[in-house]
Amino acid sequence: MAVNFAAIAGTARSITDSSQLPTMLILKLATAAALTAFSLATQAQSAAVDTSPSDPSSKNASDAQSGSEATALPAIHVTSKRYRFIGTDTVLNSRSAARNGTPLTEVPQSVQVIPRELIEEQDARTLADALVNVSGIVPSQPAENGLVANIVRGFPAEIYLDGLPMYGMSAANSPASLVGVEQIDVLKGPVSTLYGGGLGAPLGGLINIQSELPEAERGGYVAMRTGSYGTVNPYFDLTGALTTSINARISGEYEHAGSWIDQVKSNKWSVKPSVSFRLNPRTTLLVQGQFNHSSQLEYSGLPAAQALAGQLDRSAFPGAPVGQPRTSFDSQLATIQLQHDFNDNLRLTFSGRYYHSSIPEHGSFVYPAAFPPDPATPTTYPVLPLNMQTSTNEATFDANVLAKINLLGGRHALLAGVDYDHTDFFSGMGLAGVPIGMQNLARPDYNLAFVALTPLTLTQTDRYQTIAAYVQDQATYGRLHVNSSLRFTQLAFREAEQGTNHTYHHVSPRFGASFDLTAGVAAYAAYATAFRAAFGYVGVGSPKPETSENIEAGLKLALTDIGLSGTLALFQQTHDNVATPDPSNPLFSIQAGQQRARGFETDLVWEPVPAFSVLMNYAYTRATVTEDNTIPIGNTLARVPKHSGRIALRYRVPNGPIKGLSIGAGMTAFSAREVTLPNTVAVPGYALFDAQAEYSFGRYSVGLSAVNLGNRHVYAPYQYLSFPVVMPVQPRSVYITLKAHI
Repeated sequence: MAVNFAAIAGTARSITDSSQLPTMLILKLATAAALTAFSLATQAQSAAVDTSPSDPSSKNASDAQSGSEATALPAIHVTSKRYRFIGTDTVLNSRSAARNGTPLTEVPQSVQVIPRELIEEQDARTLADALVNVSGIVPSQPAENGLVANIVRGFPAEIYLDGLPMYGMSAANSPASLVGVEQIDVLKGPVSTLYGGGLGAPLGGLINIQSELPEAERGGYVAMRTGSYGTVNPYFDLTGALTTSINARISGEYEHAGSWIDQVKSNKWSVKPSVSFRLNPRTTLLVQGQFNHSSQLEYSGLPAAQALAGQLDRSAFPGAPVGQPRTSFDSQLATIQLQHDFNDNLRLTFSGRYYHSSIPEHGSFVYPAAFPPDPATPTTYPVLPLNMQTSTNEATFDANVLAKINLLGGRHALLAGVDYDHTDFFSGMGLAGVPIGMQNLARPDYNLAFVALTPLTLTQTDRYQTIAAYVQDQATYGRLHVNSSLRFTQLAFREAEQGTNHTYHHVSPRFGASFDLTAGVAAYAAYATAFRAAFGYVGVGSPKPETSENIEAGLKLALTDIGLSGTLALFQQTHDNVATPDPSNPLFSIQAGQQRARGFETDLVWEPVPAFSVLMNYAYTRATVTEDNTIPIGNTLARVPKHSGRIALRYRVPNGPIKGLSIGAGMTAFSAREVTLPNTVAVPGYALFDAQAEYSFGRYSVGLSAVNLGNRHVYAPYQYLSFPVVMPVQPRSVYITLKAHI
């Protein structure tokens, strides 16, 4: 069997373990005590808090800590839930796009922002739930929470937290909880000029999760969510002042749930404390922590062809559940940010983070290509066990200076900075390749027992060290806004087992411009590049870095008079030096591949009145192989639909006897998607409907949400060892949430 180690590293990692119950009881008691103490402290200090606009501990100053402009927001942002978030700067802004608070209509790049209000109103509990609101994204499933990245414009995107990486090559940093998240910024295309670390820079796009920050005003909530599959999900978010110069915040979540997959149950918890210090009127220090745990019985997917033909039990667990240890994911990170404003036009920001994760993985799966079922019993498969251990340690920091000056007839925001990243990665796999028994996936009985763990024989020990310098000029000349930037990167890339020991030097340019055609309408065009090391490459000599190039153009709308905002974009993105199997030696790779995505995207929000909003997105994406030595030219990239889109409506009763009631509904649709590359089997397209309702009264609210209202029995592509497997989409499920605001 040809083993592609990069694919092996993509084994799904999932969610918790009943063996953690005693630990969880201790955690709950400790959390309850901490919340009580925190609430008492905030009440005691609330009378002494100075909430004047000059206080950096106020909300606007907290925003400034993360690099945004401390700009007063319109009062409507406080009194209503109008979004205007897709591609506009009317109410919300993206601190990620240019790192200088530039309005999004002046940023020559498709950037979408998912605000807290939308996350809460749609009852989005995972990153995948939230990302369907942005065009051109194929979210990875929570059960794929391993090295399976979200896809943006046909290519893998990376997840950052507050502008810093959490080991850039791994999607296992997908947040365990969206509680305590202020907004999610999606930057489409290469963003290597301002971001990088680990293996290099994001090639396809960046998903930057912005945390909610400590505030001076005491507030927050506690909530309980329950519903289908025995879900029990308490969560909280509390903030307030500890002293006149120290603010604190703590958020957390615990969830225990069953699954529509037989035998699978999951647990997860997350705790996120943060403290901000006002060292002096112009200097702030922010300290953040995060502790995450999740685990579940690892799911390996159903053989695609038979599942799609209706020959298998769609809820079947394709493995040996008796005695199979749970796969778990534990991570801890600590972040520190120091910001000093020399004056209104000169700012210094320093950010640093240490990240650690550990993933002991245990799985069982079927592999029809090597171990097919007996023709006499075509739904009974041999089951193989595996176990893996993966650990990551990453230290990263970024320091930059932002200066705003008038020069050469225009207004310039000059950003110059350096960053450093050191990552140690280890992955080992034990795979005996010997079946431990048979499982009938049409009528499973689940009597098959897991076996003793196999020694870790396939190992990968990597070290990456990045040193980079970057500069950006965001210039405005009347109605013309020009962004030009450049990054120089030195990446030392070591892979012990493959014998790779190479240092890359790379220059990444980026250039774009937007022009205000009229009030609220801007046209833009941009060019950007990126590079990253070839993770998992096994071949002769040192691999070349994989590179990407993106060209896009479009319109940005911020028509406040009619409540219409959004982005329309045309794009072409090309990836070179893609590693593909060597036809003369299937255990090795050669870099003969090129892949390209072309398409059109639109993200719109229409809000004719504050009580009613419509979100609409659509993407046409043609993502194909354009050069390769083994894969047929023209094959479609796996998991990427040609057509995808979503529409979501929300109505909020503004007055009358049922004031406080809001209702929403949405539809998400995908056209057919290939399961693997080369293309062998495709999942048919489908549309799913969801709905939500919430009633707020005083400090309390009760919410109801439902997914897959039509109870469609459809499948989604699933990634496990690059096998052609699928996962059934969640059936109709209903949840209720009770929330009390502090």
